[in-house]
Amino acid sequence: MSQDEADRPFRIDLEPFAGFETSVLVERAAYAAGETVRITVTAHNAGDRFVEHHYPGWQRYVLSVRDEYHRVVAEDTVRRTSEGPAIDRWLPGQMLVSPTYWNQTAGPLVPGWAGEPPGPRVEPGRYRVRLSWLGREPGVLAELPDAWSRWFSLA
Repeated sequence: MSQDEADRPFRIDLEPFAGFETSVLVERAAYAAGETVRITVTAHNAGDRFVEHHYPGWQRYVLSVRDEYHRVVAEDTVRRTSEGPAIDRWLPGQMLVSPTYWNQTAGPLVPGWAGEPPGPRVEPGRYRVRLSWLGREPGVLAELPDAWSRWFSLA
């Protein structure tokens, strides 16, 4: 490390994803058999700088529903290619709120995105949702940590 680098103060606001937050929520702690589970994803640029996120294709994030052993029972990975990467520009304070609905079946969380039919109904038990943000800031290898919903139960 050069002397100039050692003398330069650390600035958290210049770190990748500084002030950028994601969360994933389910609306209730328990659902009856066959009830639709509403999953809400939020992304928020709570920082005071403009940021640009580059995505590998159509999706901004991937959701996966996990059982109490953390096995994936449903996910929403898009299996269709795009012409190229997508880019979002986030203003300070800008927020995204995106709902997804899960019908308690295995396989694709959103069948229309995967082109596959839904699988059988999952077993009663405890589940949670993982959100993996796919956006990356240009020239940076850092990733945003995954966000997890609280546990919920299916009867």
